[in-house]
Amino acid sequence: MNEELVTVSTHPNMVEAELAKSILELARIEAFIHAPHANALYPGVLGEIMLQVKASDLQEAKRVLEEGPDLEEEEETMNGEQ
Repeated sequence: MNEELVTVSTHPNMVEAELAKSILELARIEAFIHAPHANALYPGVLGEIMLQVKASDLQEAKRVLEEGPDLEEEEETMNGEQ
């Protein structure tokens, strides 16, 4: 069963959306960029770019975007430590 995607943040351009997506992915939260009306020549003119996550990840994604990922925990995970 596919889980519903919800918008966790909106961004005026693709660079900011990609940066936020990278922050979430660093925290191991799958994120998707949805830009149905984005225009590369005129960013923001036809609407903002939405960053979406699974509904079950919404609260954690909001926290990560506000506070940043826990880099110490991520480093331990990458080094095989628990």
